[in-house]
Amino acid sequence: MNIRNIALEDIIGILEEKKPLHMVLLNSLDGIDDKKDRAFAARLVRGCVERAYSLDHIINSISSVPVKKQKPVIRNILRSGIYQILFMDSVTDFAACDEAVKLAGKRGFRSLSGFVNGILRNICRKKEEILKGLENTEKENMSFKYSMPEWIVDEFCSLYGEEAAGQAFEYFLKENAVSVRVNTSKISLESFEERMDRNGSGSKKENNDGTGLEAAENSRIKIEKNAYLDKCYSISGAGSLEDSREFREGLFTVQDMSSALVGYICEKLPGTFAPDNGNEDKGSATVHRIKALDLCAAPGGKSLYLADLGAEVTSCDISEQKVSLIRENATRCGFDNITLTINDASVYNKSFDGAFDIVLCDLPCSGLGIIGKKPDIKYNISKEKMKELAELQRSILEKAVKYVKPGGFLIFSTCTVTKEENTANVKYITDELGLKGIDISSMLPEGIDPAEKENCYIQILPGEYGSDGFFISVFSRR
Repeated sequence: MNIRNIALEDIIGILEEKKPLHMVLLNSLDGIDDKKDRAFAARLVRGCVERAYSLDHIINSISSVPVKKQKPVIRNILRSGIYQILFMDSVTDFAACDEAVKLAGKRGFRSLSGFVNGILRNICRKKEEILKGLENTEKENMSFKYSMPEWIVDEFCSLYGEEAAGQAFEYFLKENAVSVRVNTSKISLESFEERMDRNGSGSKKENNDGTGLEAAENSRIKIEKNAYLDKCYSISGAGSLEDSREFREGLFTVQDMSSALVGYICEKLPGTFAPDNGNEDKGSATVHRIKALDLCAAPGGKSLYLADLGAEVTSCDISEQKVSLIRENATRCGFDNITLTINDASVYNKSFDGAFDIVLCDLPCSGLGIIGKKPDIKYNISKEKMKELAELQRSILEKAVKYVKPGGFLIFSTCTVTKEENTANVKYITDELGLKGIDISSMLPEGIDPAEKENCYIQILPGEYGSDGFFISVFSRR
């Protein structure tokens, strides 16, 4: 099995055929048994996608044949080789060059082996010069430094300034710990911490009670409580969390803090979950009377949060494939208070009319806030697509407001940072759809006070609070 060849196939699939990175890796890594090989392939593929814009800039500065005119296999062999030379210390320059040349031959391009070898040898000679060029922090160099299309650099800089834009792009390239949220109806936070701490104290054999991660990497597990949301933790050094007994038992859900913040705000809405928010009945019956609709729910993190609070949740998405993702998570967590249905959110559903206390609209968007998790986004989105997405959002919102009970709440959120997709829609909801913006300042956890906010919304920038970029707004129906 040639790991570099597998990685090359993945890179071509993502960058040339526009396949989603997470799906490509999910399929290819599943067929690699050796953990070191899996880790190598995952880093190489993800790294080439993250750095493709920079890698192409480097190739064009050296090659007599521009990247766009090169054969897809050759340009991706070069991308892969250059990434190994510049960013993978575990690979020697000789190995990176030699394996790339061999790969060109194996893929039927033996006549271009000399071309590949010449480019990569040139990169090796100029390695220090190239890396030094990546340290330049001036705006004109941001596209190269952070491997970011120029129009996205301009968008971030014009909206939030060069410093904030640079910090966001830096965050995208960092390897961050996995963020999880504990299902507190299944386990207390104290017990969760004890179990995960025990996982970090030794190998699987020492966990006689059957708890713990399957991998022998347990001694490297590090768990850290989120500074803002007590149900959220960051976990690193754990290998695949999906292989852990805790995950399989539904004790936690992989969810970024900024996404979990939607559920946290729902907990604080007047007259809903919190006993001091106007509920006469302090018992569980009050909680179970809360009916919530999650319109674009896959993979289901927010639905699971509300189900964990005890709400009756109707969780929807547009296809069986997406609904199956929600079903898989709901089944794993053992929630029987989630009703799943295929539903096109842009089409009015009469059965939903006026039926819900809370309607979640985490809507399709450009995804510019989560490029760190999905780096292929930056090569597939455009200003034209952003306009189309903003129109789709308004079409969905127009229907969604009708599903809110009088006195109920609509939560509109996205994982992007643009005004067109976010604050322009806040104005649309209040001015055209007749809902009232709700002051959420008292509903935010201590320490969350983003620079970009108004009474009824907050915009979290990528890296702010160590989380993804996210937009959340809250409205009530009179």
